[in-house]
Amino acid sequence: MKVFKLILYEKDVESKRKARVAVLLPTFNEEESIGPLLKEIKGLKNYGEMKVYVVDSLSKDKTREIAEYNGAEVIVVKERGKARAVRKAFELIEEDYLVMLDSDLSYSPQDIPKILEALKESEVVLGSRFLGRIEEGAMRTVNRIGNLIFSYTASLLYRKVSDVCSGMWGFRKEAYKKININTNGFDLEVNLFVESVKNNWRIKEVPITYRKREGYSKLSLLDGVPIFLYLLKRRFL
Repeated sequence: MKVFKLILYEKDVESKRKARVAVLLPTFNEEESIGPLLKEIKGLKNYGEMKVYVVDSLSKDKTREIAEYNGAEVIVVKERGKARAVRKAFELIEEDYLVMLDSDLSYSPQDIPKILEALKESEVVLGSRFLGRIEEGAMRTVNRIGNLIFSYTASLLYRKVSDVCSGMWGFRKEAYKKININTNGFDLEVNLFVESVKNNWRIKEVPITYRKREGYSKLSLLDGVPIFLYLLKRRFL
């Protein structure tokens, strides 16, 4: 894995040591996209020293082999579910900053520097598709409406947010080590948002590009029900 010069520093360290950055890629059957995605991350120039982790939950294709071939460290989780995979990764990773993005090529690694810059001033950074650019054909109308409804609901119940279901996030270590991931389903992103609000962390949204994905979507309309219920339940718990 290529190493870059780092421009982030830990303020609380007298020697001003260079900060370490983890890029986390949750995967499930992503053999078509994981290779190109890792090559894009390698292509980032002159930004930071990054270690890429692929956390895989029971892929039945060659996702893990391709990830290892391209220099990523693979974490294998022997249970299905993105939330379970991310929970385990948060436990194992020790870098100062962590950027997480979906592995289907819908999120651009070119936005990683933007996330890291925002982490200088905030504990949590959310990449907003609705503040940025959504490529033609990248999001179905029904998904767009659903995302806007969830974000509006989250804004009413917690604090203003434009894209609460985004698959691109950034965290300082003190945040991702403290987050309680208490769901196992597709409501992971709202779990991350609610935890960040309840911990009174500074949350910054930055505009990102959302691209047409590789492969098929793993989400259905029914997956929106637990997202909505989670937002309501955690408002009072």
